[in-house]
Amino acid sequence: MDGQQSLQASVNSSYIPTTISSMCDEELSEGEPAGPLAARHCPEDSYNLVYIIFFLMGIGSLLPWNVFITAKQYWLYKLSNGSSPAAQEEPHSDLSDYFESYIAIASAIPSVLCLILNYLLVNRFSSRVRILFSLLVILVVFVVTTALVKVDMSGCRMQFFGGTLASVALVSGASNIFSGSVFGISGHFPMRISQAIISGTTTFSTKCSSS
Repeated sequence: MDGQQSLQASVNSSYIPTTISSMCDEELSEGEPAGPLAARHCPEDSYNLVYIIFFLMGIGSLLPWNVFITAKQYWLYKLSNGSSPAAQEEPHSDLSDYFESYIAIASAIPSVLCLILNYLLVNRFSSRVRILFSLLVILVVFVVTTALVKVDMSGCRMQFFGGTLASVALVSGASNIFSGSVFGISGHFPMRISQAIISGTTTFSTKCSSS
């Protein structure tokens, strides 16, 4: 490896490569405290804005999935058999009864595939491109899903069911790329930023499960 090539140490680790360590020690003044490179050159997070941003990103990584999984009455209405003879009973169908199982499968498989894809694309596309692209996909899917709320789907329930599963697959894959890219960016920050993402994820999960 070229000796002139600069090496970078992890900001979450106290390990400093020998080359960087010797260079930094020469540049240190007598009054500057010794310690890890990240600790000496860590910028101040004014008003905890960076922490709040990554906390919100942690919430956003689970928001698309919970929008689909918590709207049970909506899917029951859209996928139910409206021609049920019992007026007093809530109409059911196989699609509505097992819808949660279907979306769980439609979400798990794309998540695994996009996790591998995110690993392969990490050196081809920047984190900014991957995050913006995943957010754009999620936005388009939710715009279409929201527009279908006002559309009568009683005559084409199977088509609506297939489109919904495709939407879940797209949202799950995009959310996986988004969360993986955000965690990758957090590696350039102190450990508390990674904790902010995890805190946002767990807080939102707890809120959804208790509601």
